[in-house]
Amino acid sequence: GALRHIIEEVEAEVNVDFIQKTVADYFSIPVALLKEKTRKKEVVTARQVAMYFTKEHTTHSLKTIGYHFGGRDHATVIHSVQTVSDMIDSDKKFRDQIGELRKKFVQK
Repeated sequence: GALRHIIEEVEAEVNVDFIQKTVADYFSIPVALLKEKTRKKEVVTARQVAMYFTKEHTTHSLKTIGYHFGGRDHATVIHSVQTVSDMIDSDKKFRDQIGELRKKFVQK
């Protein structure tokens, strides 16, 4: 019913917040930067990683994910997810970092 729908929405919201906070902490940047327009490399990477995990661990649409990251469009989200996937394939250090982070999102 309607109440269940509201509860699911809230849980999903917590998910995005949790992912953003966890990724921001891991990359040692403020969460707010994930939503800003900055193109600094470390922020861009953190933002892309956070979008990647949001896509992986929530049921949000690409449009909704973009909205949570400062109103970016769905194409940006697709690009971010693809970029992270490519880096996982080509960069062992990055792959290990993603593995570390992923552990934080796997339900215990």
